[in-house]
Amino acid sequence: MMISSESVIVNRHQGRQYGAHRPEFLVLPGVPESVAAARELARELLGDTPAAATVMLLVSELVTNAIVHSRSGEPGGTVTVALCPTAGAVLIQVRDDGGASQPRLAATADGQAEHGYGLLLVDTLADNWATISSPDGRLTWCKVSR
Repeated sequence: MMISSESVIVNRHQGRQYGAHRPEFLVLPGVPESVAAARELARELLGDTPAAATVMLLVSELVTNAIVHSRSGEPGGTVTVALCPTAGAVLIQVRDDGGASQPRLAATADGQAEHGYGLLLVDTLADNWATISSPDGRLTWCKVSR
């Protein structure tokens, strides 16, 4: 990952010993370059599995949303990505610094807009998803079957 010395890898266990899968955590600065680092984390964790492309896309969308639509995109902001693989699914969690509004699906997809499709993709491709907010930030998660 070529992000910067500001990114912090909290847990980098490749939990393949004895068939166990351990979560991977990555704390990143709230800058656009962090999207690629988060996607790379998913690629490294999942390799060439059937769910890898979907997980990489959804991680990209959720991290982008966190940077663009929350205080994480302000100077000093951070985004935390957690990927929790199991035998049957991957849980994706993205924590941001919170913002003035809640994540929501775009009202309509007119085909002309360049933006606003992130949560529509999450809603379409993930088994389920939700957002949990607190005064300290927001966690958006989704689950993807493997």
